[in-house]
Amino acid sequence: MTPTVRRIGTCTEPATVLIEGRSQIDGGLAYGPLEIEVYACDRHARTARTEWVEESLTPFTAIAEPVAGRRCGDVVDAD
Repeated sequence: MTPTVRRIGTCTEPATVLIEGRSQIDGGLAYGPLEIEVYACDRHARTARTEWVEESLTPFTAIAEPVAGRRCGDVVDAD
């Protein structure tokens, strides 16, 4: 399947952080497949982790450097 790309918020600064949202498996002791990728600037990194990734997913900070071609608020839903 093709991933779905969408936007959250109105900030368009270059992304410096990638937050991955993963499903929990094994009662929360391990993590399953990647469900969502959320890109954010430094100013919105905390918001991305706490508000832009669904509560049912576990957020992980994957990249803490500029992400080529992505802007704050870009979201990729894995299908």
